Amino acid sequence: MSMNKNNFIRPGKHGSQVTLDPGFLLSHKLYMPDGETIVKSNMTLGQAIEAIAFAHVKLQMPHLADKCNAAKIEFADGKFVVCFADSIDNLSF
Repeated sequence: MSMNKNNFIRPGKHGSQVTLDPGFLLSHKLYMPDGETIVKSNMTLGQAIEAIAFAHVKLQMPHLADKCNAAKIEFADGKFVVCFADSIDNLSF
């Protein structure tokens, strides 16, 4: 379930919560779900973080990928936290 000691996915009823260490994000290559590489300058920081978090959900817990239709990003305790849900109405953890 864990990606490493600093990054992890927490499944929820309507989605998942992904916690990412900023140091990890700085060295991460960016890919879209279809495998296409993203040019970093064309993305906002939020889009990049969301794309990386979604890639981890698809890799680590693919059964949760269809519950990633809406996202919310927060920075808490020195980590980026991305909450995914199947709809905006269910976007709360």
